Amino acid sequence: MFARMTCVAISAAALLIAASGCRSSPGAKQSDVVSGASFAGGSSPAIAGEILPVDNGRRVLVVYFSTGNATKRVAEDLAALLGADIERIVETKARKWGFFGFMSAGAASSFSRATPIEPPIREPAAYEAVVVCTPVWAWHMAPPVRSWLRMNKGELPGIAAYVTVSGDTDPMKIVAAMAKESGRQPTASAGFADRDFEDGNRTIYLDTIRDIIERFR
Repeated sequence: MFARMTCVAISAAALLIAASGCRSSPGAKQSDVVSGASFAGGSSPAIAGEILPVDNGRRVLVVYFSTGNATKRVAEDLAALLGADIERIVETKARKWGFFGFMSAGAASSFSRATPIEPPIREPAAYEAVVVCTPVWAWHMAPPVRSWLRMNKGELPGIAAYVTVSGDTDPMKIVAAMAKESGRQPTASAGFADRDFEDGNRTIYLDTIRDIIERFR
């Protein structure tokens, strides 16, 4: 009985920790669920004219999952600069947020679960390069991105970049997990934090974007 109670207590604690890692404030349906509240990127200007686009004829695919603004903003900026096709990962079942929704999302991320997604429209093997962007949930990649990587394991082209968007999480652990799931080590990687989307940090945001696309020139 004691062992059973201990197991339940540990499981409950794990769920609470996971939930705290993807906490948000009211209105979270409009933001990425990251390791902190994220309403970033919604008012960021388009990147056109701020960085010289890549024009080398290479076929590039940008893939991302986002429930709101931040990861979507990064993916769209990268696609614009790389002249890339873009594909948004879509879960087969719409998420319901609120307290239990956050607990479920955090637990799925923490325990490396994959969730059902719609069949991808584009095949990464048909491209010369791919960029995969994930929000960070409870200090891990979002489950739908894990699903996409597993679905396409061994199919990514030789040039691959992994990008994370979080409240303030070190991207390297997540990038390593993305490489393991995909079977492809990254040519480039980068992590964005919420503060990078603030008006006063525009230079930091642009420098990070620039570091990624320079690997594709």
